[in-house]
Amino acid sequence: MEYLGLAARLLVGLVVVVAAVPKLRDPASFASSVAAYTILPESLVKPVARALPPAEIAMGVMLLAGVLIIPAAMVAALLLVGFGGAIWVAVERGSKIGCGCGFRHLQQVSRVLVARNAVLAVAAAVAALAPSGALALLPGPGVPPTTISTTDALAVAVVVGAGWVLAQVALELRRFVGSPLSA
Repeated sequence: MEYLGLAARLLVGLVVVVAAVPKLRDPASFASSVAAYTILPESLVKPVARALPPAEIAMGVMLLAGVLIIPAAMVAALLLVGFGGAIWVAVERGSKIGCGCGFRHLQQVSRVLVARNAVLAVAAAVAALAPSGALALLPGPGVPPTTISTTDALAVAVVVGAGWVLAQVALELRRFVGSPLSA
C-alpha cells in the first residue's frame, strides 16, 4: 500500500503544480475563467483567482517533496472535490465555458472533467490515508517510516512521471486526430 500512497502523492503533486503554472502566467485569463462559473460573488472573483494558483503550487510542491504529507493531501482532495463541484454546476447549468484548469483552460467544462477531478480527489485521499515517507523531506506526523528502498521509490517516481507525460501526449494527439472521447 505504501507504493500506492507514494504514486498517488507524486501524481497529484505533479498535476496540481503543472495546472497552476498557466494560471500564474495569465492571471487575467484565469480570473475571467473563475468569473465565468458565476458561483462566487463578483467581489470575491479576483481575490480567489489571485490566491488559488500560489496555494496550488505550494500544495503540489509539498506533495512532491513530501512535506506534511497528510495535511497537504487532505487539502488537495478538498480542493479537487471543490473544483469538480464547480465544473459539475456549470455542466448542469448548460454553460459552455472554459474550465480554467491549467494548460487546458479553454477546454469546455464537461462530465469528463468532473470524472477526472473525482479520480484525482480519490488519489489525493489515498495519499492521505496510505501516506508514504519515501522521498519525503519532512513527512509530518502520522506518516509511518518508509519500507520502500530509495531505488524502488525513484522507480515509482519515474513511472508516475512517464505515465503523466504519455497521458498528455495522448491528449494532444486526440486534439489533432479527433476521437470519440472528445466531449
